[in-house]
Amino acid sequence: MKHVFLLVCILILTLTVGVSGAPVQVTTDRSDQIAPAIDGDRIVWVDGRDGGADIYLYDIVGATETRITNGTAVALWPDISGNRIVWQDNRSGAPDIWLYDTATGNETRITDAPGGQVVPAIDGDTVVWLDNRAGPAGGIYAMNLTTRTAVRVSSGPVQGNPLIVSPDVSGGTIVWADGSGGNYTVFAVRDAAEPVALANDSALQGFPAVASDRVVWSEIRNGSASLVVHNLTTGEEERVWGRPPGMAVYPDIAGDLVVWQNATGQDTDDIYLLDLAAEKTLQVTDDDALQLLPRVSGSRVVWMDNRSGDWDIYLLTAGNATQYTFGMEQNGQNVTVPVKSEVVVNLAENPTTGYSWNATVSPGLTITKDRYLQNATAEGMLGAGGTHTWTLVPEASGVFTFSAVYRRPWENLTGTEERFDLTITAVNETV
Repeated sequence: MKHVFLLVCILILTLTVGVSGAPVQVTTDRSDQIAPAIDGDRIVWVDGRDGGADIYLYDIVGATETRITNGTAVALWPDISGNRIVWQDNRSGAPDIWLYDTATGNETRITDAPGGQVVPAIDGDTVVWLDNRAGPAGGIYAMNLTTRTAVRVSSGPVQGNPLIVSPDVSGGTIVWADGSGGNYTVFAVRDAAEPVALANDSALQGFPAVASDRVVWSEIRNGSASLVVHNLTTGEEERVWGRPPGMAVYPDIAGDLVVWQNATGQDTDDIYLLDLAAEKTLQVTDDDALQLLPRVSGSRVVWMDNRSGDWDIYLLTAGNATQYTFGMEQNGQNVTVPVKSEVVVNLAENPTTGYSWNATVSPGLTITKDRYLQNATAEGMLGAGGTHTWTLVPEASGVFTFSAVYRRPWENLTGTEERFDLTITAVNETV
């Protein structure tokens, strides 16, 4: 427990530099639950109920809670993507990055370099972290979980507080902040290209997060604090100023939603949400408690909250973020959704047979997430199938198509393959 209280103190020191629906208290144990992360229907966090700092998993749909780690080590900074959970763990001495697969129940240590590896993030098959190995070999590293190969993506060592460096990954894009030059600067690497600094002046940047081609970070420029939303494709930037007397820290982004903590240096920090499509900024919490470290996935926002006297995990579904879900029962149909809404397609798939869905979309329909989630099975059971999920966003009004063919990629098409076709008509909502 003392490790959890110490972590909270460190967080507070570091952080000092009207949505529809009501927040739901996910955890009720009287110990501390902190540092949440979320992906879809699953939340992970650091939990002190067992006397140390363990990783716990919560399934929102099933309302079930699972203890992932079971030892005396201090596990910190979990992240989740599909079946996979990563965190830093000091059971071997210096912190290493560990991986747990909820589908197989297997736990794996994926780093063992001297010096320690910390603050991991995961998206699909890619894990990134800050690597503190000595000398020029240190920096930001990425591992492909399919091949288990790790490469350094920064051009050299990266310095600074790990919580400000905060590496993140989305698809082929990796971001981090580097304090080597005196001021922290956010860098981005896209598709294994060379790192690019996203600022070239004296701005102080940190806490970056990325989703698709958008990067968000906290920034102090000419004495003024703001949150920056940077489009990597167009170079355009949007700034959101901290609500007095605070500054925006620990931002996160998913689709058109950006969340952050308004850090005041007092005990009344609140969570805010920006809907980029609606161009609205909303206050998620408004009380005398302290709310820290928000994360967002789809329309769900989680954070750690001490309104009950100890640290708990809270969850809110943003009422203005709309998601539409379709499956095989909608095959061949034409569906109507609002522009910029999230369209989720779920199709059963079993890669162990060699078959998989090969999907295509028409221009203007963006795939923001593409993942496969294996069904939960008993350990050692082979041949289990799962669900392939695509999250799509129509960028403008019009008619778009999503098509998928279930086939073995090495076989020629015969025209008899199973298909899924969905026509999506996107319309502008009226007020």
